[in-house]
Amino acid sequence: MKIAQHRLRQRLEAELSGTGVSAAQNAVLLAIGDNPRISNAALARAAFVTPQSMQGVLVTLERDGFIVRTPHPEHGRIIMTELTEKGLAAAHAGMIAAEMVERQMLAGLTADEAKLLGELLQRCAQALEPDS
Repeated sequence: MKIAQHRLRQRLEAELSGTGVSAAQNAVLLAIGDNPRISNAALARAAFVTPQSMQGVLVTLERDGFIVRTPHPEHGRIIMTELTEKGLAAAHAGMIAAEMVERQMLAGLTADEAKLLGELLQRCAQALEPDS
C-alpha cells in the first residue's frame, strides 16, 4: 500500500506542477471551495498535515493569490477563507489532474475490481478511525 500511495502522490504532484500548487495545497483549495467557513483543523485533515502546518499553507496560498482571508462580520475570531479567481482555476485544474491520475491508476482493473478496491480501502480507513 505504501508503494501505491507514494507513486500516486508522485504522479499527482507531477500533474499539478503546472498549476502552481502542491497536492496538499490543492486539497485545501478544494476543501475551501466546498465550504468557505471550514475550520483550520478540518483543512488540516483534508490535506493530511498538522493544524500547525496548515497555518503556513494558508499563508502561502494567500500570499500567492489563491485565497483571500477576511474576518467574519459577526464573529471576530472566525476567519472566512474564499478562493480567488486564481484559486478557482487552480482548484479546477487540480480536480482534473486528480481524476486523470485516478483513471491511470485504475486502468489495469476491471470496473468490478475498481469498485471492490474502493470498498476495501473504505473499510480499511474506517477501521483506523479513532472511535472504532
